[in-house]
Amino acid sequence: MSHAVLLLRRHRHREQKRDSDEEQDREREQGCDRDREQHRERDEPHERSRDQCRAHQDRHPAPTRISLPAPPAAPPSPIPRRGRRRRRPYPAQRIYRVRCSFLELSDEQALRRCRLDRAAIAALCRELGADLQSLTGRSHALPVAVKVTSALAFLASGSFQTASRLSTGISQSAMSNCLAQFLAALQRRAGRYIAFPPPPAPPGDPAALPGVLGLVGAMHVALRAPADNEPLFRNAANFHSINMQVVCDRQGHITNVVAKFPGSCANATVLENSALARLMEGSRPEGVWLLGDGSYPLKPWLLTPIAGPRGAAELRYNALHSRTLAPLRRTLALLRRRFRCLAGGGLQYSPPKVCQIFLACCILHNIALRRRVPLEPPEGLPARGRPAARPAGAGGEGQGGAAGQGGDGLSRWG
Repeated sequence: MSHAVLLLRRHRHREQKRDSDEEQDREREQGCDRDREQHRERDEPHERSRDQCRAHQDRHPAPTRISLPAPPAAPPSPIPRRGRRRRRPYPAQRIYRVRCSFLELSDEQALRRCRLDRAAIAALCRELGADLQSLTGRSHALPVAVKVTSALAFLASGSFQTASRLSTGISQSAMSNCLAQFLAALQRRAGRYIAFPPPPAPPGDPAALPGVLGLVGAMHVALRAPADNEPLFRNAANFHSINMQVVCDRQGHITNVVAKFPGSCANATVLENSALARLMEGSRPEGVWLLGDGSYPLKPWLLTPIAGPRGAAELRYNALHSRTLAPLRRTLALLRRRFRCLAGGGLQYSPPKVCQIFLACCILHNIALRRRVPLEPPEGLPARGRPAARPAGAGGEGQGGAAGQGGDGLSRWG
């Protein structure tokens, strides 16, 4: 086959391919035209409705709208924490209750409400002012007179703090803080009012039993059942208490206090484990001793009554012993009458706080006796059994020794 024949065949093949491509293009254009026609027929109803809407809007124009400013966005509310107390909103000008102190009371009202007269309360405010005075005057701080009056009103009434704070015009939390500060300040000055051994007695009626330094006794102060060691505080009378050991002299002044043992401890156990017993057994002078009732054991420095006396001498000794021990019984009864918190159904505090309250009552009892403050008798009963007051020169402040919560007020022999 010649070269001319090959060129001819190649030319024919190209022409056939060109014809087939042109035919495919024509078919593709016809298909596109058919698709456009179908879309046009399908969109004609929508275009007619759109034209009608435009015509209606042209005939009835829409009213103009006034754009208002958008309200400010509220700040996100803080998510309160669980267990966190919400603070009460206070007004701009806070209104305080009218507070009452001994300055607004008469002598009779102060004696009935606080068991002390105005002069004794004023002296107590001057002495405790360094500890009770607020460091700043912010938030309408309580003055010293209001704090002292509130604490004395609670000790004298024996009611709950809510009833006591209504008489002074302070809140419940402020009443609790005043009582705690008052007890702590008075406890730090216990050595100035409670000291053993007592000073020599002034000349007067001779004692039934000579050489008696003090009269030892016990007093149970009721309290609520503690959460820890509850059976330990249940005494023989089947109520919860603390066994308070008290030593006083012939005039009724308290010279030693032991306030730390639970009610289940016997009186002899309290005495044996106190510093008073160690002092009497150590450097005790000859011819002096203590006097106690039948709940204490007989010791060389402790005289107790004879059980089952035989003969006139023993009967006479028991009679003299009972007569000499009478001031102690009057002193314990006077404590309960002067401070009703010790005679109520039970103090609603922990054992350490109850010991502080009892020590404060003993100190205030000595202050009342030194200042000759009378005790208002109950209605319908005469004021009897009142112990004599100590002369102004005897047993002043500044004696040695200390008495505190859970301890003894002792000084060595001079």
